[in-house]
Amino acid sequence: MTEQGNGLSIKAAVAWFPPDREGPSSGELSAQDVERIGVTELTVSQLAAPEMAVLAARDALKESGVEPDGIGYLVHSHLYHQGFDIWSPAHYIAHQAGTVGSLPINVQQTCNGGALALHLAATWLTATPDAGAALVTAADRFAGPGFDRWTSDDEAVYGDSGAAVVLGRRGGGNDVLDLLALEMAADPTFETQLRGDDKFGPAPLWHSTPVSFTRPNNVFRASSQAAQLGKSGVEKLFGAVQRALAKAEVAPADIRCVAIPRLIRLMRESVFKPGIGLLLGRQPEYLETDTGCLGPAEYLANLTDMAAALNPGEVGMLIQGGGGFTFSCTIVRRSAN
Repeated sequence: MTEQGNGLSIKAAVAWFPPDREGPSSGELSAQDVERIGVTELTVSQLAAPEMAVLAARDALKESGVEPDGIGYLVHSHLYHQGFDIWSPAHYIAHQAGTVGSLPINVQQTCNGGALALHLAATWLTATPDAGAALVTAADRFAGPGFDRWTSDDEAVYGDSGAAVVLGRRGGGNDVLDLLALEMAADPTFETQLRGDDKFGPAPLWHSTPVSFTRPNNVFRASSQAAQLGKSGVEKLFGAVQRALAKAEVAPADIRCVAIPRLIRLMRESVFKPGIGLLLGRQPEYLETDTGCLGPAEYLANLTDMAAALNPGEVGMLIQGGGGFTFSCTIVRRSAN
């Protein structure tokens, strides 16, 4: 992105959560597990993921002041199954949300997918001067039998949600957050973390049912790459943060609050918060949640929370990451209106 976000603003940011919440099954987790995780209930949806995305998209469009026919580009991101084996959820969302004049795109980049989707929308608006606005959505339903929201991953537990953001140019419609910078950095040499020593499978859920991130991750942890990831991750994230601060023309002291990945308590407290403290030279206010990981929707949900937390003129930072690995740093400012 160019300096100061090239005049782009978030017109609306909406997170949609199902009303039902569930805890783990009796005996599924120990007391130590619950303390390590830091979450006791997760949202559970009866709707498919794209249906949740549509609900969030409709609300975001209403709040944005942008008509559905003003959306020229729609980017949808997801982590898990979207209801059919071979289809395009982005096209379904465009149809159901009324943005039928848009170009629908699907993005899958694990938990960094929401940030990448917004980055693609921003890049498209920058490269298309006559375009008005873009719609970014993300949604996942982490249902069994293919996924166990409590035990498929030992570094995260997963809640169901849909989220949507309308991105446009400052001055047209509602301006909620000025997008000052969105920087990313990747190190693909660590893509082995999510596959371990498994062979390529010919069909979904070939290696295990439910999905297990823990099994390949344990293979990765036992390898020499695990220690290297810690060093590389700090360097990559530090570079993304420094570039974002420079492009946004924001000093670390000006960051009012920070949103970090919605991983288990142990990861937030022992990895991300110490790292952010080193990067900023202090411990800022953090946006804390009890939703668990939302897949790529959590980045868009963090934008929703950031808009509610900041006063006009205040600046916030969003840190996100995804397996592969990719790290992102976003800097936003609460608009005056």
